[in-house]
Amino acid sequence: MGPCTSCTRLLWSLNHSRARFDQSSDAMARAAKEALQQLHTYVTTTKSRLAKLISGQGEPGQRAAPAQTGKHDAQIGVRLDYGDKFERDGKEYRRFKLQPNKQAANPTLKAMAAENSHQILAEADLQINPPPTDPKQAFNGLIEDLEQDLEEKAK
Repeated sequence: MGPCTSCTRLLWSLNHSRARFDQSSDAMARAAKEALQQLHTYVTTTKSRLAKLISGQGEPGQRAAPAQTGKHDAQIGVRLDYGDKFERDGKEYRRFKLQPNKQAANPTLKAMAAENSHQILAEADLQINPPPTDPKQAFNGLIEDLEQDLEEKAK
C-alpha cells in the first residue's frame, strides 16, 4: 500500500517547490552576472569613471557606480556601493558591495530589489593604497572577484 493522498500531494509540492527554488537561484545568479558585465562596460567606457572608482574615495554606503539616474538603474539593474576601508599586510583596501536596483528593467533583479534593495548580492575587495599601477586590470580583478562571490552565494 502506497502513501496516502495528502502525503503524496505534500511530497509532490515539496519536490516541485524545491525545483522552482533551484531554478530561481540560477535565474538570480544569471541576471546578476549579466548586470555585472553591463556595470563593467559602464565603468570602463571612460577613464574618469574608472579612476574615480579605483581611487576608493567615497563613504561606506555611497554609490560607486553607475551614476544614480533612472536610465542607469533600469538598464544596468545593479549598483556598486562603497564598503569599509581596511588594512591588510600594510596595504589599504576598500570593500565594494553589489546590490540590486528597484528600477531594474530585468524582472528578476527588480523582484530581488523589491524584496530587499539593500541585500548584498556579492562583495569584493580592491587595493587602493598604494594605488594599482594598472587601473583597468585592477577593476577587471574586482569584477572577477564579485562574479566568483555571486557564484558561491548562489550555491
